[in-house]
Amino acid sequence: MSTEGDRATWVGQGVGSLGKDGSVSYRGALFYQTSSSRWARLNIVAAVFEYEIDPEGNTKAQLWEWK
Repeated sequence: MSTEGDRATWVGQGVGSLGKDGSVSYRGALFYQTSSSRWARLNIVAAVFEYEIDPEGNTKAQLWEWK
C-alpha cells in the first residue's frame, strides 16, 4: 500500500525445507494483482523468490522479476 492509497496483493506458492540446525529455506513464485492505474504493470509480473531463516531467527529475502 502506498501513502497515496494504491494497493496491491499477491498470491504465491513455494516449497521449503528445514535444516538440522533449525534453519528454514523457501523457494517459490509470486503473482501480483492491483486495480491501481499507477501500479497496473504489476498485473503482468511474475516473481521468483528465495527466503531464508537462520537458526537465530534472522531472515533474508530476495525477489526477482521473471522475464
